[in-house]
Amino acid sequence: LTRDKRAAALGQRGAFRGSTVWLTGLSGAGKSTIGFALEEYIVSKGLPAYCLDGDNIRCGLNKNLGFS
Repeated sequence: LTRDKRAAALGQRGAFRGSTVWLTGLSGAGKSTIGFALEEYIVSKGLPAYCLDGDNIRCGLNKNLGFS
């Protein structure tokens, strides 16, 4: 999802309270695929959303951490 699409959605709903959706499952089960598809769907409905996938979390402050 591009920053432009996310920014456009954030400007539409000022009183959105938020929620969290957790996807759990085995490695390779499709959690990231479903998560990113869900993010795009939620944003298409005009709500802010962001998928915190392990790959994009590990490239920030904790980029030197392993999987264990």
